[in-house]
Amino acid sequence: MQTRPDWHTSGFLDRALTLDLPDFAQEFLFLNQDYVRGYRTLARYDDADEVVRQRNLHLFARQWGLRFPC
Repeated sequence: MQTRPDWHTSGFLDRALTLDLPDFAQEFLFLNQDYVRGYRTLARYDDADEVVRQRNLHLFARQWGLRFPC
């Protein structure tokens, strides 16, 4: 995973202000290391059967208050 700039990086705030709300929320969440760990764990279940994958996606979304596709 590439390193993401923090909010203090020159130009980052200008770019962030051009994002739509779901993209902005995703950028904001990626600043949280607990979210990043959970996201990486969720990505490991990509090969799981659909029922398991959907359950894990639902739990992850619920934990972070997500109401749009992760």
